[in-house]
Amino acid sequence: MTEARDFLRAELLAVAAAAVPGYDGVVTNDVGPVNPDVLSDGSGPDTICSITVENGDPAVVDPAGQVAAAVAALTARGWATDIAPVEDGHYRATAQRDGFQVTVHGWDGDWRLTVSGETPRIAG
Repeated sequence: MTEARDFLRAELLAVAAAAVPGYDGVVTNDVGPVNPDVLSDGSGPDTICSITVENGDPAVVDPAGQVAAAVAALTARGWATDIAPVEDGHYRATAQRDGFQVTVHGWDGDWRLTVSGETPRIAG
């Protein structure tokens, strides 16, 4: 579990830094390992880690450019990416790699980029 969590954390930080040159991302949430079914029936020993990183330049509001740069960084790092259509000023992309999931978010009027991800389910 530690290897998967450390890998995801490093990837999210690298992508956030690549998307906003000159700034390092900040881990704003690092939950795990947790049982992903805990709120339903809690049936299984599987666990996941969920991590969120934020980055941004307060002087630059460019959600489209930041999300595009994050997608380029993910692709260069071997992730399969998909860019969603813009909805109400919300720019979003997803990426998958070896069971890991990443989502990138940017919003009109907001200088922050959010990159979040989950590890694959790991049997306990």
